[in-house]
Amino acid sequence: MAFYSDISLVYDDLFPVSPEQRSMLENLRENGSVRSVVDCGCGTGAQLLPFAGNGLSCLGFDPDPWLVAIARRKLAPYPQARIEEGAFADLPRLIEIPPDLLLCLGNSIVHVPQDEARKFLSDAAAVLSPAGTMLLQLLNYERLHREAVKDLPLIRTEDGSVEFRRRYVWESRRKVGFHTTLRCSTAEGPLIARNEIPLYPLYPEEFWEMVSDAGFGDIRFYGDFARNEFSEESEAVVCLARKT
Repeated sequence: MAFYSDISLVYDDLFPVSPEQRSMLENLRENGSVRSVVDCGCGTGAQLLPFAGNGLSCLGFDPDPWLVAIARRKLAPYPQARIEEGAFADLPRLIEIPPDLLLCLGNSIVHVPQDEARKFLSDAAAVLSPAGTMLLQLLNYERLHREAVKDLPLIRTEDGSVEFRRRYVWESRRKVGFHTTLRCSTAEGPLIARNEIPLYPLYPEEFWEMVSDAGFGDIRFYGDFARNEFSEESEAVVCLARKT
């Protein structure tokens, strides 16, 4: 997608791993039961670094070749890490050993229609090791739809050299046009890239049912990576679930 190709070089500046997210990933790693990790929609591979750096087997995949190239360079020092180009539907094909932890972060799952998301969750449960864990994060579309949110918060790098504007155009409750404008300051002047891609919202109640139907239990919803309690006002749904 041109959208991700355009932002690939500034992706880590726009979407750094937060201290709360890093802490949650570290806690999952330190519980002793995680030996292998797969990151579905891995972007630049930043979320795999805490695991690869500690010798765990890691697989990351993403449909965008530009992001895959960056992730491969980033994970190159770790021979036990593998980065592939692929979509959610490729999960069963890409898995070589059952992972103990499956990640799907950054609101990635809503990039595919709801029936494909349901199939992905079933595939995730199928490929995970016995009692394996899934960590998945998406926006709270119940709140966004209820409040008819059109403009998401502006993202700007600390030095102000990069700005990322995001706008939702609601086509229906099931489909949103995601309009973005990326502005980068360069020596030759501002560089502006505009893109539009479709998103397919999942709502908390139906998402819980999809995760349960896929074969997960001990499902927990948090409002953020700090594990604050999820509520109807939460900005995000952070789902931690265990394969049954």
